[in-house]
Amino acid sequence: MKLRKIIQILFFVLILLTSIGHGLEESGVSIPLISSASLHAVCPFGGVVSIYEYFVSGSYVKKVHESSFILMFIVFGLAIVLGPVFCGWICPFGTFQEWVSKIGRKVFKKRFNTFIPYKVDKYLRFIRYFILILVLVKTAQSVELLFANIDPYYALFNIWSDEVAITAYIALLVVVILSLFVERPFCKYACPYGALLGITNLFRPAKIKREASTCISCSVCDKKCPMNIPLSNIDVSKDHQCISCMECTSEANCPKADTMTFSIGKRVLSYKNVAIITVSLFIIGIGGSMALNLWKTESSKIPVKFSSGEFEGINNPADIRGSYTLEDVKNAFDVPVDDIVRAFALLDIKNPESFMIKELEGRYIFEDDIEIGTDAVRLFVALYRGLPYTPEEDTVLLRPANSVLKDIISSDKKEYLNSILVDLPIMTNDSLIEHQDESTDIFEIKGKTTFKEVIDQGVSEDDLIKIIGSIPDNLNMTIRDYSIEIQKEFSLIKSELEGYL
Repeated sequence: MKLRKIIQILFFVLILLTSIGHGLEESGVSIPLISSASLHAVCPFGGVVSIYEYFVSGSYVKKVHESSFILMFIVFGLAIVLGPVFCGWICPFGTFQEWVSKIGRKVFKKRFNTFIPYKVDKYLRFIRYFILILVLVKTAQSVELLFANIDPYYALFNIWSDEVAITAYIALLVVVILSLFVERPFCKYACPYGALLGITNLFRPAKIKREASTCISCSVCDKKCPMNIPLSNIDVSKDHQCISCMECTSEANCPKADTMTFSIGKRVLSYKNVAIITVSLFIIGIGGSMALNLWKTESSKIPVKFSSGEFEGINNPADIRGSYTLEDVKNAFDVPVDDIVRAFALLDIKNPESFMIKELEGRYIFEDDIEIGTDAVRLFVALYRGLPYTPEEDTVLLRPANSVLKDIISSDKKEYLNSILVDLPIMTNDSLIEHQDESTDIFEIKGKTTFKEVIDQGVSEDDLIKIIGSIPDNLNMTIRDYSIEIQKEFSLIKSELEGYL
């Protein structure tokens, strides 16, 4: 069984390094030869939960990519022939549970893995099928990875990050505690993917067989089976819980040679056979998809399309994600980057094409509980392209967006637009305009200063035109908003105006 343990360690380390690489990549650090894919992109179950969405709209559930589909086909290919070898040989979370269970074995010895009576245990094992159905239905309805918020596997390999929901940490803690008493508790009672793969045990050609003529009924195979399958009482195992780990066939566990075997027909499969088939299929599958440019672990930035109605076949702005850059938005919705820059006051950004939408969040400080973020971009794009979209409650747009949209949107939308516009707030970037003490009696030009206020301080309209080049018809417009509209640096206008005060 050393070969299986080596493969388990190999894949565990591979996923661990991938997760670390992804975390560092998010922080702007790249490690050569280490994948920076998210765990969702290298989980085959992601392909399963995306099947419905793929056939309906041609896209994937959020955070799931082509790589998940490829892994899904590889794992199913193996399972159809050998059963759930992914669970018994590959899955890092299954491996983790086995390692924790070693502590339980030392503490409880023979009592370990026997705390739950078999008559109760055999019914508890069907809970994972209920979870499987629930996850598939809810994911199809929401087009999101709802299970991620309670996924102990994701929590384990992201335990150092702030991306994990507290519920996932709680689920991980529960699994760790249970693993001290029961082997692979998550696999037995909760894993939806294990439930799906377990169905292949009913028809796979490779089967666990017991030769009754040489069996001495020692029940060692029952005790060594991590899934508590009563193998000593059956000739051929078709149990949906079998993970094809081959522990029961090991010479170290079964005292009678060739009594417990893993075989296809009369051909007995050794550990080496299973290891070579499993690893080879992963290498060929992943390597081949890479060679064909099919292996993608990041979003192709192709939004979900409207599936019916007037806008059928057109990209839906509701699917714009925080990972999109302004260039991605331009390519998907034909909205010029310059217009997005003006609408969201991004003139200080040196490379706006590569600016990620999620970077908007926290960029501005509002007195009220308002945030300019991804949903604001969705709303802006919807208005710009005349597409339907229902924004989140309290979603607003910066006032400069009006100068971009006013000549594009229909008259019935203008009243709505005016109702959601807010003045440019103080920016969080220290290199931009710093927050000033508004209690001072000395007049200072700030982001909210209007042309009328400057004129009231004695600066003539002619002087303003001389400094700026023009002034708006509405003198109650802020100087910052107008600087964005005419694409001039506010700080330069401010410094020149201060010379007239």
